[in-house]
Parts: sequence; C-alpha cells; structure tokens
Amino acid sequence: MIGALKRLYADFRGFDEIGSAVPMMDGPLKPNTALDAAPVVLRLPEVDNLAAGPDGLLASQGQSLLALIPRGDVLVPEPRRVFEGPIACLAADGRGAVAVGVDGIGIQIVGGRHDGAAVTELGGGAILRSPTAAVFADADTLLVANGAADAPAAEWKRDLMNRRASGGVWRIALGGRPQAAQLAGNLAFPNGLALAKDGNLLVSEAWRHRIVAIDARSGQTPRVVLSDLPAYPSRIAPAESGGHWLAMFAPRNQLVEFVLREEAYRRRMVATIDPAYWIAPALSSGASFLEPIQGGARKKLNMRKPWSPSWSYGLVVRCDAAMRPVASFHSRADGKIHGVTSLVEMNGRLLVGARGSGAVVALDPDAAAEATP
Repeated sequence: MIGALKRLYADFRGFDEIGSAVPMMDGPLKPNTALDAAPVVLRLPEVDNLAAGPDGLLASQGQSLLALIPRGDVLVPEPRRVFEGPIACLAADGRGAVAVGVDGIGIQIVGGRHDGAAVTELGGGAILRSPTAAVFADADTLLVANGAADAPAAEWKRDLMNRRASGGVWRIALGGRPQAAQLAGNLAFPNGLALAKDGNLLVSEAWRHRIVAIDARSGQTPRVVLSDLPAYPSRIAPAESGGHWLAMFAPRNQLVEFVLREEAYRRRMVATIDPAYWIAPALSSGASFLEPIQGGARKKLNMRKPWSPSWSYGLVVRCDAAMRPVASFHSRADGKIHGVTSLVEMNGRLLVGARGSGAVVALDPDAAAEATP
C-alpha cells in the first residue's frame, strides 16, 4: 500500500520512482570517436555474425554464409553456402565445425564430426525459433541462446515493445539425436554468450541491460555480473589478453523508457504503425523524415549534434575478467558506425561488425586503454 502511494506521488510530482532513468555514459564509457576513426576493412549491407572459423574469418549476410578473405588492408567476401532463412548466429569449435543458427528454423552444424546435425526442438516441447547466440563448450556440446520462445530473432523490436521475457539458454549434446537441457529461462532476450575462465557462461540479457553468469553445466539462478548498462548488449567475444569484448547494438533512450511504461499507447503504436517508425531503438537512423522526433534538438546549423538523443549508436566495451568495463570505442549520434552486433579478435586485430551501417572496422586491441580518457 505504501509503495503504491509512493509511486502515485512520484507520478504526480514527475520524478523517477521505478528506476527508469537511463544511466549516463561516463568513466570507462565516456564517449569518443574511436569507431569512426578506425579503418573500414569491409563495406557490406547487413553484415553480421563475425566468427573465427576453421579456415579463417566467417560472417553472414542475410541467408548467406561468407568467408572474409584478407586482400591487403581490406576483406573480400566469398560465398560459402546459402541457408533456408536468415543467419542469426555463428559459432566455431576450432576443430572444423561451425554451428549456424538459422532464424525461425534452428541450428545446423556444418563440418566436423557432427556435420549435418540439426537442432530444431528443445526440451519440453519448446522450439528453437530464435537462435541469437551460440558457443561450443566442447566438440560434442553446444550452448545456445533462444532469444524469444514465440518469435524469430528478426522481430527483436516487437519482443522489446511487448515487454516479453521468454528467452532461455540451452545446453545441447550433439551426436545421434541431439539432446537439449535448459540452463536458464525467463530471460529478456539473451543475445550473446561467452565462456568465462571460471567455467561460468556469460549471457547478455538485452532488455534488462545487463550481463549475467550461469553454470555452464548444470544451470542455476542467473547471477548479475554487470548491470545498468546505458545501451542494449549483444555479442560477447573473448579478448586474447584476458577479459572480454562486449558489443552494444543500440542506445537506451529516455523516450523509449517512458513509452515502455505507457501500456495503452505502446499497444496502439505496435498495432497501427510500421515497426521502422516506432519509438524504439534501431540499428541505424536518420535515413527518413518519418522517424519519430526525439526529445531535445538534434541539429544545429544543419549539423547533427554528437550528443543529441539518438535511436542508433555505435559502442564496443572492453571488460576485464570480472566483466567490469575498463574502456570503450564509440560512434556517436552523428557517427557512421552504428548498430554494432558482433566482433572477434583475430590476428592481432579487433574486427567490429556494424550491421546498422553495413561495415566492418579494424581496431588495435592494445589501444583500448587509450580509447577512453
């Protein structure tokens, strides 16, 4: 009763009582222009899912699996295989096998001793509709994130605006008929996986703006290791010098946080407006005048303010072994490397895939400490 009265009073006075304020980007997350200053090694619309495959760098574009071949200072895409649906995630075991998550269909194994294996159903009648991330625990075991129980990964924006938390993480034993066991459920769009050195599985939970850890073998109640992020986390990749790299695919926005609290308005918006023009995060923005106006002026003298509210952003975070941010690379509101969904450290370079901008940029991992003042 007292809590309800406090919330009513907070609504009347106009201050934040339920924790919907967006954290500031400061400290290790202080904005810079490091992503925009990095050399572009590939221009490819919808490039996604960078992974170190058995024969080099792999990526996806829609339904196509690509090999990215180094040619001088750039990467050249070469088609390898076309799948039945859009590729939602990739994982390689380092021994010749690649797990390909096909959106709306499931996981297919290409190469290795389980070549041709397919995972479409999970335990308890659950369907692998939204394979957002995967990682091999060993040659016979695959850990998979199912972003949403009832929708493909491509409908992530609808999942957020409907305030769902139906995702889960599963441990799949390959060989014969694959067997799946759930490690965690009721997750708000798990969107990235990585194995930590202590044996735990790190999971990025996008709609709760946090990273959680669970036991990679038996599962447990998720333990929060990084929370209150100012953007929505995506894939997690190991850093060769220790710790991890974290991709952040879109910024949190105060107007979006407000709309998520307004039940009637949000439902009417979802039912009547094209998703491209929702008050919602995006991988890219600024291409259409139909996009909703945001709080605060966005331009001055016909130039976009770097600090203005934005539906899209570019952000890579360097985390230590305890998943504490220590540095970051940014492409601000007026930048050109937005919608970072995947990354991989390979051959002394950190390759960052910005799906929103259709670009891959190369960063010096050793410069991470210099990227943030």
